Amino acid sequence: MNTETDWISAISSTLTTIISGGVLWVAYYQIKQVKIQLKGLAENQKNSILMTVLELESELNKRKESFDNANFELREYNLELENSKTKLNKDLLEIYIDKIEVSKENYLNSLDRLSYCILHDYLSDRDWRTEYRDTIFEAVDNYKEKYDISSRYRNTIDIYNKWKSE
Repeated sequence: MNTETDWISAISSTLTTIISGGVLWVAYYQIKQVKIQLKGLAENQKNSILMTVLELESELNKRKESFDNANFELREYNLELENSKTKLNKDLLEIYIDKIEVSKENYLNSLDRLSYCILHDYLSDRDWRTEYRDTIFEAVDNYKEKYDISSRYRNTIDIYNKWKSE
């Protein structure tokens, strides 16, 4: 009877070992699949961040271009007045000034959005500082009236002060 028990115990141990090996193989295979999926997710996130950065940069450039164009139009109007000796049209001048103010607001809003993303680590401070430090400094220094104590561009002011102190 002792040999029967030994055989049953041996067979049971063998089956347990085989089943344990199978479970370990399945676990290893699933972990390998999860690793592959995580790698794919990381790549997708990297691409998503890149697309967001490019879109943000494109929007910033578009708004800067609009602001520059509004300024150019006013300068062209000034040249036209000088060359043709026509009388100043105050209504047209007011339209040009409004256009400049609106495009300036749009541009400064996009800079503030960029600053927010940098301050809250959506974008790398180190990478974007080299790209946009001069742009931020120029905006704050040239439009001081927009960056006073009651300014709505707090993120730009914060990034300006941070970069100025470094």
